Amino acid sequence: MKHKLFTPKTYLGLCKKSWLLIFSALLLAVNLSFSNSYKIHSKANTSLHTYKSTEVVPPIQVSDLINKDLWNTLFPYRFGAKNTGNGWELDPKDDFYTFDSFVEAINRMSKIKVIFDRRCGTNAYRVTRIDKTTGVSKLLRTDVDFDAPRNAEKEIITEEVDYGAFLEEGNLETRKREITAFFANISHETTGGWSTAPGGQFSWGLHFREEPTNASYAYPDTNYPPTAGKSYKGRGPIQLSYNYNYGPASEFIFGDKQILLDNPEKVIEDAALAFQTAIWFWMTPQYPKPSAHNVMVNKWMPNDLDKTKNRVPGLGMTVNIINGGVECGQGTEKPQVLDRIGYYQRFTSIYQIGTDMDGVNDLSDCGCKDMAKYGGDSADLTAEPCAQKPKITFTSPKNDELIKQQTLSSVSVSLNIDEKDTKLVSITTSVDNQTFNGVSFSWTPSSYASHVLTTNAKFENGTTATSSIKVVIWDGINLDCQEVADWKETRIYQHKDTFVKHKNKVYKNKWYAASSNIPGIDGVWELVKDCEAVVGSSPVISWNSPSNTQVIEQIELTPISLSARATDADGTVQSFKFIYNNTDIVATSSGDSYSASFTPTQFGQVTIIASATDNDNKTSEKSISFTVKEKITGGNNIPPTVSITSPSNNTSFEAGSPVNITAKASDSDGTITKVEFFSNGNKIGENNSSPYSYTITNTITGDYSLTAKATDDKGAISISAAVLITVTSGGGNGNCTSVQQYVAGTSYGLNDEVVNEGGKFSCDIPGWCSSAATWAYAPGTGSYWQMAWTKTGVCSKSISDIKTKDYSVFPTVTKDIVNITINTKNRSWIGIGLYDFSGKLLYSQTFSELQKNTEKLFSQDVSHLKNGLYIFKIQIDNTIYHEKILKK
Repeated sequence: MKHKLFTPKTYLGLCKKSWLLIFSALLLAVNLSFSNSYKIHSKANTSLHTYKSTEVVPPIQVSDLINKDLWNTLFPYRFGAKNTGNGWELDPKDDFYTFDSFVEAINRMSKIKVIFDRRCGTNAYRVTRIDKTTGVSKLLRTDVDFDAPRNAEKEIITEEVDYGAFLEEGNLETRKREITAFFANISHETTGGWSTAPGGQFSWGLHFREEPTNASYAYPDTNYPPTAGKSYKGRGPIQLSYNYNYGPASEFIFGDKQILLDNPEKVIEDAALAFQTAIWFWMTPQYPKPSAHNVMVNKWMPNDLDKTKNRVPGLGMTVNIINGGVECGQGTEKPQVLDRIGYYQRFTSIYQIGTDMDGVNDLSDCGCKDMAKYGGDSADLTAEPCAQKPKITFTSPKNDELIKQQTLSSVSVSLNIDEKDTKLVSITTSVDNQTFNGVSFSWTPSSYASHVLTTNAKFENGTTATSSIKVVIWDGINLDCQEVADWKETRIYQHKDTFVKHKNKVYKNKWYAASSNIPGIDGVWELVKDCEAVVGSSPVISWNSPSNTQVIEQIELTPISLSARATDADGTVQSFKFIYNNTDIVATSSGDSYSASFTPTQFGQVTIIASATDNDNKTSEKSISFTVKEKITGGNNIPPTVSITSPSNNTSFEAGSPVNITAKASDSDGTITKVEFFSNGNKIGENNSSPYSYTITNTITGDYSLTAKATDDKGAISISAAVLITVTSGGGNGNCTSVQQYVAGTSYGLNDEVVNEGGKFSCDIPGWCSSAATWAYAPGTGSYWQMAWTKTGVCSKSISDIKTKDYSVFPTVTKDIVNITINTKNRSWIGIGLYDFSGKLLYSQTFSELQKNTEKLFSQDVSHLKNGLYIFKIQIDNTIYHEKILKK
């Protein structure tokens, strides 16, 4: 039965609104916070999430604010109301924005909590979702900048958002003010009202479900890439727009970004989900913007900069958060803002509360014409007061300082400690296996070489600080030019006797040297040494590994490989050795390279000296210091357990078909941090959250040994039992009987399948697939067919083309590692190049004279590349192959 509403005038559609302008900017600001380039997502579980239908029982608190009768009063012309020619009537079967769906959305969101870790003074986030029902925690995102060196020392500010707090915080009046502000904003976003509309202009909230456009609103975003063919136009009460907003909303609501990226239309198929997206946006902070929820419940306090920009709590601030880039700071109130205020006035009058935060009814904080919008002012980020960490500075000696001593003698060391808002508890400095306490001490170097001084300090509030410098002790004769810091044209050298290297010569300044004073040209710099070869020069030593100041973690003390190189410009190196604690370590030579194995006797700092003597009996020494750190594995930590649950052992698959691998991993005394998947010993993928799975695509014939490796939160590792699978070529014409034969010049669409030369192929680039140039793009035979097609199967028993192939690329769909196996029949020259789809060379390597009848494995890490298609160019002697991969 239809419910009759009012007698109308001519209906005016929402076409009057400039949808594209409003919604292009509406949620753009969210992308600033939720689409920063980032560290690392777990692989998405792309199965669709559904909710069981349950009887809606409104929470007591919500029933204090809204009921079905009041809902019908607030939204009489919502979606489903129709102009019958005899008045507007609400058709129950088309009633989308129902009261029950709103309450269901609140119930669903009440089960979600999100932890926002943010670096102070930035919008670099680490975001973790917690399912309050199951207790399952999932890391959604870590922004690249979160752990960037420039931010690593900044304090982490943690904000916990419990989405069950929607309409739950504050006294009854505060909660009424929040619900009316929320209703006013979503009513404006979905309004169908006009100045002479039946029932009044501000009775037409929730009238539209989606934006009347066919635009895709697909934006090239790395974190939330759009799905081909999908439109991310405005949908739902808040008019969720663009893939970079559908993705985060999906992550927070479902724990999986792909749900709404792959199925954005679900927002208008499930009314409760539509309201969930609005609650998500309302409750979620987007630093430097607060959440609209915190504004309306008085949890947000404007800082001094906000006050100078006229940002004050109230309806106007929620407008600034939602669409301030278009509607705020214009000097006069925009029509959109006046529309929001009109709805707000109607709703607050029905709820019998004042419009302003102080309860007054004069609209003083409802507009935003004089309120500065967000964006474009870095001061909004840095205005936040951030606690500063203590800092250690070496006042003497300086980093890279070169100290001349005819005999090894004491060096005065002094430190300056900036305690900030805490107090120093202890401080130690280590160098040459010696440890010193205090902020000043004397140290006598053990050799003419470079030495690293490392200071560690602890403070009352539990924080720590570390600082290291390198100094070079020089005898005045045998100066190793490699130890001298390069002159920098941007630096001012204000302290005299600073040594620098420029154009292979060492200089020291006689007094203050400006950045414009160039060594070798200006008299301020005095030549100390020409680093070119001279008669009677000593050997030159360079370390390969370990690196200076390196930290090596070991569960127990095990051998460490030492490697260095020694050359002599005017002669030959006659002897070489490593020295530890005055004990020689015999080195093995290979050309100019020398190596040895060293087992430390205790954890801590280790100094190793490399010593080389030439045919003129001149000796050079070069030392490095590194730290052997005990890796704590939790004492009685129990390793995790892991097993492959699918496929089962000895399963067979047909070539070209996908192989879905799933693993079960658990840790009895901790948590699983990652599960890695391997095929024949080569890593093919990784998953950081349960369910642990990986899919091998475009399989080729052969036998595969699959294993999974689990790592727990204390570093313990377990490897599953191997599962053996076989990939066969299939039989007869197999699954190709219903697939069309490839014909050059035919128009093919995306993912269209064809048969050609006994193989089955899927079209990736329709323009190239449809080309008449068979020499280039004929699937399986053209010179560049891999750029246009993907081979998905084999249609006959003949697999000679696979068995005789000189290489394999696996996997071809990956998020991190691609393995290339080269099989050589003869001594071969190998070249491998990786190109993006524009043809730009990203990486290349060559190998000459690869031994015949060998199999060589190369691995390429593509985790740092943007998602998309890439081409490997593989050359084996005079034959060139192209293989396409998809990074996702």
